[in-house]
Amino acid sequence: MNDTSIYNECLELATRVEGLKNRIAQRREEKDKISHLNAVLSSIRDVSRLIIKEKDPQSLIQGICSSLIEKRSFHNAWIVLVDEHGRVTTGSEAGLGADFQKILQKIENDRMPRCCHMVLSEDRFLVTTNPCRECLNCPVSYMYDGRGSISARLEHDGRIYGILTVSVPIAYSQDPEEHELFKDVADDIAYALHSIDVERDRKRKEVALREARDKLERRVRERTRDLEVLSSRLLNAQEAERKRIAADLHDGIGQCLSAVKFMVETVIQQLDGKVARQAIKSLDALVPLLQESSEEIRNIIMNLRPSILDDLGILATIGWFCRQFTSVYSHIRLTKTIEIEEDQVPETLKIIIFRIVQEAMNNIAKYADAGAVSIYLGKKDNALELRIEDNGRGFSVDRFMTSGSSALAFGLTGMKERAELSGGSFRITSSPGKGTRVEARWGYSCVRSY
Repeated sequence: MNDTSIYNECLELATRVEGLKNRIAQRREEKDKISHLNAVLSSIRDVSRLIIKEKDPQSLIQGICSSLIEKRSFHNAWIVLVDEHGRVTTGSEAGLGADFQKILQKIENDRMPRCCHMVLSEDRFLVTTNPCRECLNCPVSYMYDGRGSISARLEHDGRIYGILTVSVPIAYSQDPEEHELFKDVADDIAYALHSIDVERDRKRKEVALREARDKLERRVRERTRDLEVLSSRLLNAQEAERKRIAADLHDGIGQCLSAVKFMVETVIQQLDGKVARQAIKSLDALVPLLQESSEEIRNIIMNLRPSILDDLGILATIGWFCRQFTSVYSHIRLTKTIEIEEDQVPETLKIIIFRIVQEAMNNIAKYADAGAVSIYLGKKDNALELRIEDNGRGFSVDRFMTSGSSALAFGLTGMKERAELSGGSFRITSSPGKGTRVEARWGYSCVRSY
């Protein structure tokens, strides 16, 4: 073997060694790339979990920045968020430290770094191979020595939410696979920010709707209370007017009729035996008419405001009313049960109880065609209870109460208002052919002035 052969063999061996070195380097690069891509994919999975879990924008972007560098997929990462007008609202970083504040200050002072300016106003996606040379006005460009950067606009449905920038080895900054993964991450972050905005807007609307509803309910309660006070005053005025008219009838017309009757009877006695009976016959006929008129005036007075209520109380008044009712409607069997003492009935409820009894019994006489009626007034479970029942024809409560067009409906509404305005509850139960039950109940702690 001569020198030439040895040289050729050495040259071939050197070529093979060089090829082997290249393949080893290529394998190492491929291995590093796979490792890097795995780290990126792992970071993306962490980001996806954060997007699902986190509902606060600040916490979300801080968690994303930390996740992107945690698996050594990127050297550093930072996110700046802007509002609809492009003004910075917040920002987060991982791997930059205190220098990140300088970026925020430059943006706020309208001296936006190159990557921010281009991504927010021009290109949605930007790759910077050598930030140290290309981004001279960036306060963190010195940190990118030997690395490139990738920036992407965070945008969804036309709304720009901000910018995401990461630092990567220069070799990967030009990799299409890296670009696609990064774009996917940016799109996912933008969609997450959009979802947070939608949810916040929904909650704001719910709060506004709830506040509007509460305000309306308060106004309705206030107006209802005002109407209740007005109704109470009207009923008070009505009772006062009834009492005044009853007193005027008693002291005026009632006494005049009594005086006239007395004078006619006196004249008849004086003329008796002195003139022919035929001459005073008309005077004899006048006496029963005067008596009947007096009785009618007395009935009107008692219906307007029975003096017995003020003199003897509600129990005596109910007893008197029942006797009057029985004398007029003798075909109706009336049962009265009183299980309470006079002093156990609040003064403010006495006239209300009488009016409900009066209205209910008048309705029974006019409409029920009943053969039996029962009245109960008593104390049960620290509450005063009034109940009137009949076995008459009954009726559809809903139809009558909603129509409000009949005298019966008007009377039922009046009873209900009297009971509820005084702090009680009112219920009427009836159906065709099954009679009617009227119930009013007042808790002693809830009784209001009438």
